[in-house]
Amino acid sequence: MRYLTSFNTDLLEIIECDVLIVGSGIAGLFTALNIDDSLKVCLISKTDLKTNNSYLAQGGIAVTFNKKDFQGHIDDTLKAGAFYNDLTAVRILVEEGRKNVEKLIEYGVDFDKIDGEISFTREGGHLERRIIHKKDYTGKEIIEKLIQVVEQRDNIHCYEDTFLVDVLTCDNSVDGAIAVINDKECLIKTNHAVLATGGVGRLFLNSTNSSISTGDGIAAAYRAGAVIEDMEFVQFHPTPFHSNGEAFLISEAVRGEGGILRNDSGEAFMGKYHSLKDLAPRDIVSRSILKEQQLQGNKNIYLDVTHFEEGYFEKRFPSIFSYCISQNVDPRKEWIPVNPSAHYLMGGIKTDLFGRTNIEGLYSCGEAARTGVQGANRLASNSLSEGLVFGNRVANVINESKKNDGNYVSVINEESSELVTEYKKDIVILKTIMDETANILRTRKKLSSAKDRIRTLEKKYEDVYSYKKEFLEFKNMIIVASLIIDMALKRKKSLGSHYLENDDE
Repeated sequence: MRYLTSFNTDLLEIIECDVLIVGSGIAGLFTALNIDDSLKVCLISKTDLKTNNSYLAQGGIAVTFNKKDFQGHIDDTLKAGAFYNDLTAVRILVEEGRKNVEKLIEYGVDFDKIDGEISFTREGGHLERRIIHKKDYTGKEIIEKLIQVVEQRDNIHCYEDTFLVDVLTCDNSVDGAIAVINDKECLIKTNHAVLATGGVGRLFLNSTNSSISTGDGIAAAYRAGAVIEDMEFVQFHPTPFHSNGEAFLISEAVRGEGGILRNDSGEAFMGKYHSLKDLAPRDIVSRSILKEQQLQGNKNIYLDVTHFEEGYFEKRFPSIFSYCISQNVDPRKEWIPVNPSAHYLMGGIKTDLFGRTNIEGLYSCGEAARTGVQGANRLASNSLSEGLVFGNRVANVINESKKNDGNYVSVINEESSELVTEYKKDIVILKTIMDETANILRTRKKLSSAKDRIRTLEKKYEDVYSYKKEFLEFKNMIIVASLIIDMALKRKKSLGSHYLENDDE
């Protein structure tokens, strides 16, 4: 299926720009701000500009200010990533981190300080304190400040509640895009498209991700012919607090500041599984929690901060403290219940070191991109760093490029059928399949079954077309789920976040 829906470009409203950026997280906003102001930028966001994973980021940005720690940051990233990382990409991340963080500070981002100097904390997998932060709402601070600067730029035009349907191509080059604005399709004329659309966490029943994280950009890139890689590597965060069907993230920085994981008996169990104990890489902590749950026959795992100095937790982690109190848990006196949830995608749209894909004029950065930085398992707080560093690199490449005229084609299909009214229950079915098969502990038997079940859904909706955003999103979810399962089946040995249990086959 080359296109997600039908369209007649001769009849569509037209928006012209030099650069289209899809996504308003840190990667999309930072890319936009570093595009030359002589170029017209259209930045589209699926809902409002603040609804994205970057805004939800609590912990901070992993950045090395001391050159003596460059190799340490590189080594920690490689170790967490099961040495599957692209070493050159990791070096770029570490070595270019500081100059991009300094740009954030110029834009007004206010990181926590001690005696006038930026404060650093430590998170899982890091052997040094190299995470800069704003209490426990670093993402909120960054995104709000970047939006303020974006809105002051005359060359950047933001479109909220706008859904990317497809990237148009001609002779393996970007030739525009189709988007839905206010339930109406439009043609965006451009030769440069940047997909900064985030991750895929909402393919699972429980996820720390924003509601928009359904892999739309990855699906659109796949239909356009871009190379997609490493989709099997889905990271599950070990310590969300589950309530009313939602997973509220309890930042890894809590363990970085001394939080201790305990099982139902009160045992601090992580020492049994890794030398770094509670600060082991995320994939190891998540699997360890599952093993403890299996041993004790229930899901009762807790994060203990009751030993923190009086007043420290609520001051350092005000958002987390407020949430816990709202759920009738007082972290000062009782343990916080936690359970792993889908969190981050290490794979995605394959790019080079400048965010370029195999399609001329198509770029990707942030969680949607597979730069090679994260390997098989992301090191804590390297995600915001990656969005900054590679967003800036994408902008630099585009600034050196020139705009060409487009040549637009139309695809006409009949908008259809009664099946459009059925898809909401099938969304739950799809998420259940992913929860049961593409989870922390996998088997080839379950993955094979999932492949067949997802293919059945794919066939059911193959020739069904609609302009409804939610339905288009669902069709993207089917594509992305299929990519995850297919790539998981192709990787026959455990690696990082792709962990296979003993199988009968």
